[in-house]
Amino acid sequence: MNRRTLLILAAAAAAVPGLQCSLVMAGTRLVGDLPHRGTQALLALPGIDTEYGVISGPGGARLRSIVTRPAGRIGRLPAVLFVGWLSCDSVDFGVGMSDGWSLMQKQLITQSNVLWMRIDKSGVGDSLGTPCAQLDYETELGQYRAALEALYQRPDVEPARIVVLGASMGATYAPLVAAGHPVAGVVVWGGGATTWFERMLAFERHALELGGTDPARLSDEMKARERFFARYLLQGESPEAIARTDPALGEVWSHIVGASGRLHYGRPLAFHQQAQQQDWPAAWARIGAPVLALYGEYDWFESADAVRLIADTVNHIHPGKAEFHELAGINHHFTRYPSRTAAYREQGGSADPGEFVRTVLAWLDSIHFRTSP
Repeated sequence: MNRRTLLILAAAAAAVPGLQCSLVMAGTRLVGDLPHRGTQALLALPGIDTEYGVISGPGGARLRSIVTRPAGRIGRLPAVLFVGWLSCDSVDFGVGMSDGWSLMQKQLITQSNVLWMRIDKSGVGDSLGTPCAQLDYETELGQYRAALEALYQRPDVEPARIVVLGASMGATYAPLVAAGHPVAGVVVWGGGATTWFERMLAFERHALELGGTDPARLSDEMKARERFFARYLLQGESPEAIARTDPALGEVWSHIVGASGRLHYGRPLAFHQQAQQQDWPAAWARIGAPVLALYGEYDWFESADAVRLIADTVNHIHPGKAEFHELAGINHHFTRYPSRTAAYREQGGSADPGEFVRTVLAWLDSIHFRTSP
Protein backbone atom coordinates (compact mmCIF):
# COMPACT_ATOMS: atom_id res chain seq x y z
CA MET A 1 0.00 0.00 0.00
CA ASN A 2 1.63 3.25 -1.11
CA ARG A 3 1.73 6.64 0.61
CA ARG A 4 -0.98 8.14 -1.61
CA THR A 5 -3.41 5.31 -0.81
CA LEU A 6 -2.69 5.66 2.91
CA LEU A 7 -3.45 9.37 2.81
CA ILE A 8 -6.71 8.80 0.92
CA LEU A 9 -7.80 6.19 3.47
CA ALA A 10 -6.85 8.43 6.37
CA ALA A 11 -8.75 11.37 4.90
CA ALA A 12 -11.80 9.21 4.21
CA ALA A 13 -11.77 7.84 7.75
CA ALA A 14 -11.51 11.32 9.24
CA ALA A 15 -14.42 12.55 7.12
CA VAL A 16 -16.94 10.08 8.60
CA PRO A 17 -18.57 11.69 11.68
CA GLY A 18 -18.51 9.57 14.83
CA LEU A 19 -16.29 6.93 13.34
CA GLN A 20 -14.78 5.02 16.28
CA CYS A 21 -12.19 2.82 14.61
CA SER A 22 -10.90 3.06 11.05
CA LEU A 23 -8.34 0.68 9.65
CA VAL A 24 -5.64 2.61 7.78
CA MET A 25 -3.08 -0.10 7.35
CA ALA A 26 -2.54 -3.52 8.90
CA GLY A 27 -1.37 -2.71 12.41
CA THR A 28 -2.27 1.01 12.22
CA ARG A 29 -5.65 2.54 13.05
CA LEU A 30 -7.43 5.75 13.91
CA VAL A 31 -9.59 5.58 17.05
CA GLY A 32 -12.13 8.25 17.91
CA ASP A 33 -13.24 11.29 15.95
CA LEU A 34 -10.09 13.45 16.01
CA PRO A 35 -9.06 13.71 12.34
CA HIS A 36 -5.55 13.23 11.08
CA ARG A 37 -4.73 16.59 9.51
CA GLY A 38 -1.15 16.15 8.41
CA THR A 39 0.23 15.08 5.06
CA GLN A 40 2.51 12.52 6.70
CA ALA A 41 1.20 8.96 6.54
CA LEU A 42 0.23 7.34 9.82
CA LEU A 43 3.09 5.45 11.39
CA ALA A 44 3.45 1.78 10.43
CA LEU A 45 6.36 -0.09 12.02
CA PRO A 46 7.12 -3.79 11.39
CA GLY A 47 5.86 -5.93 14.25
CA ILE A 48 4.10 -2.99 15.94
CA ASP A 49 0.42 -2.15 16.27
CA THR A 50 -0.12 1.63 16.26
CA GLU A 51 -3.24 3.41 17.49
CA TYR A 52 -3.89 7.10 16.84
CA GLY A 53 -6.42 8.07 19.50
CA VAL A 54 -7.65 11.12 21.38
CA ILE A 55 -7.43 12.22 25.02
CA SER A 56 -9.45 14.98 26.65
CA GLY A 57 -7.18 17.55 28.28
CA PRO A 58 -7.78 20.51 30.59
CA GLY A 59 -9.65 23.47 29.17
CA GLY A 60 -11.38 21.34 26.55
CA ALA A 61 -8.19 20.38 24.70
CA ARG A 62 -8.38 17.32 22.47
CA LEU A 63 -4.98 15.73 22.34
CA ARG A 64 -3.65 13.27 19.79
CA SER A 65 -2.38 10.15 21.52
CA ILE A 66 -0.14 7.66 19.73
CA VAL A 67 -0.05 4.22 21.33
CA THR A 68 2.28 1.51 20.06
CA ARG A 69 2.48 -2.09 21.24
CA PRO A 70 3.98 -5.36 20.02
CA ALA A 71 1.73 -6.86 17.34
CA GLY A 72 -0.13 -10.00 18.30
CA ARG A 73 0.28 -9.56 22.05
CA ILE A 74 -2.87 -10.07 24.09
CA GLY A 75 -3.63 -9.07 27.65
CA ARG A 76 -2.12 -6.32 29.74
CA LEU A 77 1.38 -5.03 29.06
CA PRO A 78 3.90 -2.86 30.92
CA ALA A 79 3.65 0.68 29.57
CA VAL A 80 5.76 3.81 29.18
CA LEU A 81 4.43 7.36 28.98
CA PHE A 82 6.80 9.51 26.92
CA VAL A 83 6.81 13.17 28.01
CA GLY A 84 8.51 15.30 25.41
CA TRP A 85 10.34 18.49 24.71
CA LEU A 86 9.88 22.25 25.00
CA SER A 87 9.45 23.00 21.30
CA CYS A 88 6.21 22.92 19.35
CA ASP A 89 7.35 19.94 17.26
CA SER A 90 5.21 16.82 17.05
CA VAL A 91 6.22 13.61 18.81
CA ASP A 92 5.02 11.73 15.73
CA PHE A 93 7.67 10.66 13.26
CA GLY A 94 7.82 9.09 9.83
CA VAL A 95 9.38 5.70 9.22
CA GLY A 96 12.04 7.29 7.01
CA MET A 97 13.10 9.98 9.50
CA SER A 98 16.73 9.57 10.55
CA ASP A 99 17.32 12.33 13.12
CA GLY A 100 18.40 11.31 16.61
CA TRP A 101 15.02 11.88 18.28
CA SER A 102 13.11 9.86 15.67
CA LEU A 103 15.61 7.02 15.75
CA MET A 104 15.56 6.98 19.56
CA GLN A 105 11.79 6.64 19.64
CA LYS A 106 11.73 4.06 16.87
CA GLN A 107 14.37 1.89 18.53
CA LEU A 108 12.73 1.99 21.94
CA ILE A 109 9.31 1.22 20.51
CA THR A 110 10.49 -1.72 18.41
CA GLN A 111 13.01 -3.21 20.87
CA SER A 112 11.36 -2.78 24.27
CA ASN A 113 8.44 -5.23 23.90
CA VAL A 114 6.18 -2.89 25.92
CA LEU A 115 3.36 -0.47 25.20
CA TRP A 116 4.26 3.19 24.61
CA MET A 117 2.01 6.24 24.77
CA ARG A 118 3.01 9.63 23.35
CA ILE A 119 0.84 12.72 23.04
CA ASP A 120 1.09 15.93 21.07
CA LYS A 121 0.49 18.98 23.24
CA SER A 122 -2.41 21.22 22.22
CA GLY A 123 -1.91 23.11 18.97
CA VAL A 124 0.68 20.60 17.74
CA GLY A 125 0.04 18.00 15.04
CA ASP A 126 -3.57 16.83 15.21
CA SER A 127 -4.11 18.13 18.77
CA LEU A 128 -6.71 20.85 19.29
CA GLY A 129 -6.82 23.53 21.96
CA THR A 130 -4.61 26.39 23.08
CA PRO A 131 -1.96 27.03 20.40
CA CYS A 132 1.46 25.83 21.52
CA ALA A 133 2.90 29.35 21.26
CA GLN A 134 0.35 30.43 23.92
CA LEU A 135 0.56 27.32 26.07
CA ASP A 136 1.95 27.87 29.56
CA TYR A 137 3.82 25.40 31.78
CA GLU A 138 0.96 24.58 34.17
CA THR A 139 -1.53 23.91 31.38
CA GLU A 140 0.89 21.65 29.53
CA LEU A 141 1.58 19.81 32.78
CA GLY A 142 -2.16 19.19 33.08
CA GLN A 143 -2.18 17.68 29.60
CA TYR A 144 0.53 15.17 30.50
CA ARG A 145 -1.28 14.32 33.72
CA ALA A 146 -4.41 13.63 31.69
CA ALA A 147 -2.37 11.34 29.45
CA LEU A 148 -1.09 9.34 32.43
CA GLU A 149 -4.62 9.00 33.80
CA ALA A 150 -5.77 7.74 30.40
CA LEU A 151 -2.90 5.25 30.33
CA TYR A 152 -3.96 3.84 33.69
CA GLN A 153 -7.48 3.34 32.36
CA ARG A 154 -6.49 1.34 29.29
CA PRO A 155 -7.54 -2.33 29.44
CA ASP A 156 -4.31 -3.39 27.71
CA VAL A 157 -2.03 -1.77 30.33
CA GLU A 158 -0.77 -3.37 33.53
CA PRO A 159 -1.30 -0.46 35.95
CA ALA A 160 1.32 -1.65 38.44
CA ARG A 161 3.99 -1.42 35.73
CA ILE A 162 3.97 2.06 34.24
CA VAL A 163 7.16 4.07 33.70
CA VAL A 164 7.31 7.80 32.91
CA LEU A 165 10.11 8.81 30.52
CA GLY A 166 10.73 12.55 30.37
CA ALA A 167 13.11 13.92 27.76
CA SER A 168 14.47 17.46 27.56
CA MET A 169 11.78 19.74 29.08
CA GLY A 170 9.88 16.55 29.79
CA ALA A 171 12.50 15.75 32.41
CA THR A 172 11.10 18.62 34.50
CA TYR A 173 7.53 17.42 33.99
CA ALA A 174 8.30 13.78 34.81
CA PRO A 175 8.28 13.94 38.65
CA LEU A 176 5.26 16.24 38.66
CA VAL A 177 3.33 13.91 36.35
CA ALA A 178 4.31 10.81 38.33
CA ALA A 179 3.45 12.37 41.70
CA GLY A 180 0.66 10.57 43.50
CA HIS A 181 0.81 7.50 41.27
CA PRO A 182 2.40 4.13 42.04
CA VAL A 183 4.67 4.28 39.00
CA ALA A 184 7.21 1.53 38.47
CA GLY A 185 9.97 4.00 37.61
CA VAL A 186 10.98 7.31 36.07
CA VAL A 187 13.60 7.90 33.35
CA VAL A 188 14.87 11.33 32.34
CA TRP A 189 17.16 12.64 29.63
CA GLY A 190 18.67 16.09 29.13
CA GLY A 191 16.82 17.96 31.86
CA GLY A 192 17.85 18.73 35.43
CA ALA A 193 16.46 19.75 38.80
CA THR A 194 18.05 23.17 39.32
CA THR A 195 15.74 26.18 39.19
CA TRP A 196 14.80 27.50 35.76
CA PHE A 197 16.67 30.72 36.59
CA GLU A 198 19.86 28.74 37.19
CA ARG A 199 19.33 26.64 34.10
CA MET A 200 18.78 29.65 31.86
CA LEU A 201 21.91 31.37 33.10
CA ALA A 202 23.96 28.21 32.56
CA PHE A 203 22.51 27.84 29.06
CA GLU A 204 23.47 31.42 28.20
CA ARG A 205 26.99 30.93 29.56
CA HIS A 206 27.43 27.76 27.50
CA ALA A 207 26.26 29.60 24.38
CA LEU A 208 28.61 32.52 25.01
CA GLU A 209 31.64 30.34 25.71
CA LEU A 210 31.08 27.85 22.89
CA GLY A 211 30.12 30.65 20.51
CA GLY A 212 33.57 32.18 20.84
CA THR A 213 32.78 35.25 22.95
CA ASP A 214 35.86 37.23 23.92
CA PRO A 215 36.75 35.96 27.45
CA ALA A 216 37.31 39.55 28.53
CA ARG A 217 33.59 40.22 27.89
CA LEU A 218 32.14 37.09 29.49
CA SER A 219 31.75 38.50 32.98
CA ASP A 220 29.95 41.66 31.83
CA GLU A 221 27.71 39.65 29.47
CA MET A 222 26.69 37.27 32.26
CA LYS A 223 26.12 40.04 34.81
CA ALA A 224 23.74 41.75 32.38
CA ARG A 225 21.87 38.47 31.87
CA GLU A 226 21.72 37.88 35.61
CA ARG A 227 20.06 41.26 36.14
CA PHE A 228 17.66 40.71 33.25
CA PHE A 229 16.65 37.17 34.27
CA ALA A 230 16.17 38.29 37.87
CA ARG A 231 13.46 40.69 36.75
CA TYR A 232 12.04 38.45 34.00
CA LEU A 233 11.96 35.12 35.87
CA LEU A 234 12.13 35.98 39.56
CA GLN A 235 9.96 39.11 39.53
CA GLY A 236 7.74 38.09 36.60
CA GLU A 237 8.28 41.21 34.50
CA SER A 238 7.96 41.33 30.72
CA PRO A 239 10.84 42.42 28.47
CA GLU A 240 8.81 45.54 27.56
CA ALA A 241 8.38 46.49 31.20
CA ILE A 242 12.08 45.99 31.87
CA ALA A 243 12.99 48.14 28.85
CA ARG A 244 10.65 50.96 29.94
CA THR A 245 12.36 51.35 33.30
CA ASP A 246 15.89 50.46 32.20
CA PRO A 247 16.44 50.81 28.43
CA ALA A 248 20.03 49.56 28.61
CA LEU A 249 19.00 46.43 30.47
CA GLY A 250 16.08 45.97 28.09
CA GLU A 251 18.56 45.58 25.23
CA VAL A 252 19.70 42.28 26.76
CA TRP A 253 16.51 40.59 25.50
CA SER A 254 17.71 40.86 21.90
CA HIS A 255 20.91 38.98 22.79
CA ILE A 256 19.30 36.09 24.66
CA VAL A 257 19.23 32.77 22.78
CA GLY A 258 15.76 31.94 21.48
CA ALA A 259 14.19 35.32 22.31
CA SER A 260 11.84 36.71 19.67
CA GLY A 261 9.15 39.29 20.34
CA ARG A 262 7.14 38.02 23.30
CA LEU A 263 8.24 34.41 22.80
CA HIS A 264 11.19 32.57 24.30
CA TYR A 265 12.11 29.35 22.49
CA GLY A 266 8.71 29.64 20.80
CA ARG A 267 6.81 29.63 24.09
CA PRO A 268 5.12 32.49 25.97
CA LEU A 269 6.78 34.39 28.81
CA ALA A 270 4.32 32.83 31.28
CA PHE A 271 5.67 29.37 30.44
CA HIS A 272 9.15 30.29 31.63
CA GLN A 273 7.93 32.29 34.62
CA GLN A 274 5.78 29.36 35.76
CA ALA A 275 8.71 26.98 35.23
CA GLN A 276 10.73 29.15 37.61
CA GLN A 277 8.01 28.73 40.26
CA GLN A 278 8.33 24.92 40.29
CA ASP A 279 10.13 23.06 43.07
CA TRP A 280 11.61 20.16 41.14
CA PRO A 281 13.91 18.81 43.89
CA ALA A 282 10.91 18.59 46.23
CA ALA A 283 8.99 16.74 43.52
CA TRP A 284 11.86 14.29 43.05
CA ALA A 285 12.08 13.76 46.81
CA ARG A 286 8.53 12.40 46.70
CA ILE A 287 9.36 9.76 44.07
CA GLY A 288 9.90 6.42 45.78
CA ALA A 289 10.21 4.40 42.58
CA PRO A 290 13.51 3.64 40.80
CA VAL A 291 14.91 6.59 38.83
CA LEU A 292 17.35 6.68 35.91
CA ALA A 293 18.85 10.10 35.13
CA LEU A 294 20.80 10.29 31.84
CA TYR A 295 22.91 13.06 30.35
CA GLY A 296 24.90 13.41 27.12
CA GLU A 297 28.51 14.55 27.52
CA TYR A 298 28.15 17.19 24.78
CA ASP A 299 24.68 18.41 25.76
CA TRP A 300 25.23 22.15 26.08
CA PHE A 301 21.51 22.70 26.70
CA GLU A 302 21.90 21.34 30.23
CA SER A 303 24.67 20.62 32.72
CA ALA A 304 25.73 17.28 34.15
CA ASP A 305 25.41 18.62 37.70
CA ALA A 306 21.78 19.61 37.14
CA VAL A 307 20.90 16.09 35.97
CA ARG A 308 23.02 14.45 38.68
CA LEU A 309 21.04 16.49 41.22
CA ILE A 310 18.00 14.36 40.37
CA ALA A 311 19.74 11.13 41.36
CA ASP A 312 21.33 12.74 44.41
CA THR A 313 17.97 14.08 45.61
CA VAL A 314 16.19 10.74 45.22
CA ASN A 315 19.04 8.82 46.85
CA HIS A 316 19.09 11.21 49.80
CA ILE A 317 15.54 10.16 50.67
CA HIS A 318 15.56 6.65 49.19
CA PRO A 319 19.16 5.39 49.18
CA GLY A 320 20.09 3.34 46.16
CA LYS A 321 16.89 4.06 44.22
CA ALA A 322 18.42 6.35 41.57
CA GLU A 323 21.21 6.07 39.03
CA PHE A 324 23.01 8.78 37.06
CA HIS A 325 24.88 8.01 33.84
CA GLU A 326 26.72 10.33 31.46
CA LEU A 327 26.85 9.04 27.89
CA ALA A 328 30.10 9.93 26.14
CA GLY A 329 30.15 12.01 22.95
CA ILE A 330 26.37 12.53 22.68
CA ASN A 331 24.53 15.84 22.51
CA HIS A 332 20.99 16.77 23.55
CA HIS A 333 19.58 15.40 20.28
CA PHE A 334 21.13 11.91 20.43
CA THR A 335 23.77 12.89 17.91
CA ARG A 336 27.42 11.88 18.30
CA TYR A 337 30.10 14.55 17.79
CA PRO A 338 33.90 14.58 18.03
CA SER A 339 33.95 17.49 20.52
CA ARG A 340 31.78 19.83 22.58
CA THR A 341 32.48 22.70 20.19
CA ALA A 342 31.49 20.59 17.19
CA ALA A 343 28.28 19.67 18.99
CA TYR A 344 27.49 23.34 19.59
CA ARG A 345 28.15 24.15 15.93
CA GLU A 346 26.39 20.95 14.80
CA GLN A 347 29.33 20.01 12.61
CA GLY A 348 30.45 16.47 11.81
CA GLY A 349 27.76 14.71 13.82
CA SER A 350 25.82 11.51 13.21
CA ALA A 351 22.58 10.40 14.84
CA ASP A 352 23.40 7.67 17.34
CA PRO A 353 20.83 6.96 20.08
CA GLY A 354 22.10 3.38 20.49
CA GLU A 355 23.83 3.80 23.85
CA PHE A 356 20.84 5.65 25.28
CA VAL A 357 18.47 2.92 24.10
CA ARG A 358 20.68 0.12 25.45
CA THR A 359 21.02 1.89 28.80
CA VAL A 360 17.28 2.40 29.15
CA LEU A 361 16.44 -1.17 28.15
CA ALA A 362 19.03 -2.60 30.54
CA TRP A 363 17.62 -0.46 33.35
CA LEU A 364 14.06 -1.58 32.58
CA ASP A 365 15.28 -5.16 32.87
CA SER A 366 17.04 -4.37 36.16
CA ILE A 367 13.72 -3.27 37.71
CA HIS A 368 11.96 -6.35 36.25
CA PHE A 369 9.77 -4.20 34.04
CA ARG A 370 9.82 -5.95 30.69
CA THR A 371 8.24 -9.26 29.77
CA SER A 372 9.36 -11.89 27.29
CA PRO A 373 7.85 -11.76 23.78
